[in-house]
Amino acid sequence: MMVEVSLADAWSDAAAREFFLNAWPMYVHDISAFDSDFYRLDATGRWLPDIAGDWVATVTPAEHLRANHQPSDQEQPYQRAHVIVHGERPVGFACVGLSPFRHMPPEADVILAEFFLIHGSRGVGIGQHVARALVGRYPGRWSLCAIHDNTRAIRFWRKTLPLLGVRDLRERTIQRDIAWDFVAPP
Repeated sequence: MMVEVSLADAWSDAAAREFFLNAWPMYVHDISAFDSDFYRLDATGRWLPDIAGDWVATVTPAEHLRANHQPSDQEQPYQRAHVIVHGERPVGFACVGLSPFRHMPPEADVILAEFFLIHGSRGVGIGQHVARALVGRYPGRWSLCAIHDNTRAIRFWRKTLPLLGVRDLRERTIQRDIAWDFVAPP
């Protein structure tokens, strides 16, 4: 089956930004089913912390950058949301952080922080195509993590990462969650 997949940059494309901001609560609802207490609903039914806007900002907020780093405007943003488009239809998103993004291991150049496909787009090859596109777009030392009881995500990454042509692939456990480090060649 031919899978036609592209990525739209939500920090610079208004339609992609709108899709991302509207789809974000679905993603948070999905991951709230797993053993994670990072997100919680407030009294009005909004997910907190509300960090979606940071992923689509044209400039990464200073509080998300490592201390003592003078960001280059040419490299901004350092946290990026990519909307996954299948054919003509947006079906999910992937959020990456680039060094000097604060919320990643210090030895990493890239972190895949969030990865979401709507239910009807899962299990048909889209995720693997997106992973390949992201690794191709961002060479360097990568890190990604899956919540320990998100067995579908863990199974996906264990199957997909060895197929991407990455080097030095290492799996480890961090506070019960499963993490992978690898190098994406240029």
